[in-house]
Amino acid sequence: NCAKVRLTARQQWFGVDDAPSLQTISMNGKLGDSPVGIGGILFNDSNGYHSTVGGYATFSYHLMFSRNEIDLNMLSFGLSAGFLQYKLDETDFLAPGEFDNAIAGIEQSATNFNIDFGFSYHLIDFYAHAAVKNVLKNDGINFNEQGLSYDNLRTYLFSVGNVFSKI
Repeated sequence: NCAKVRLTARQQWFGVDDAPSLQTISMNGKLGDSPVGIGGILFNDSNGYHSTVGGYATFSYHLMFSRNEIDLNMLSFGLSAGFLQYKLDETDFLAPGEFDNAIAGIEQSATNFNIDFGFSYHLIDFYAHAAVKNVLKNDGINFNEQGLSYDNLRTYLFSVGNVFSKI
């Protein structure tokens, strides 16, 4: 029923170098009285030698099966598309002159495009949600001992619930 803008700044372990930190700015809202919603998020997430910077744009469509929001009966679909840049800084892993086959000693970086898809169903106080994150298969920058990258970041999310209120 209104557009929202949110800012987040989170810092852990004050006084510790390269401590985890997160910054986000997001916006979402409906386009007038239409059943269309749009949104977006930009974020910077760093944790020691690892960091991810990215942004997503989201489109949603809401099918209202009821006459009003009091006896809510609605099916919603959403699609997000975005870019992520992963970084792994190995420049401080080795002492000068030291060599290790498992450590490149460089700043590795990979940029990926991906999409997410989800839907929600609301019936009065009941809700059910399902989503698929990272639909596309992308190469990562983290490797296991055999030199194989982890390239399947797809995640499936499901939730159901009910809102209970005092009468």
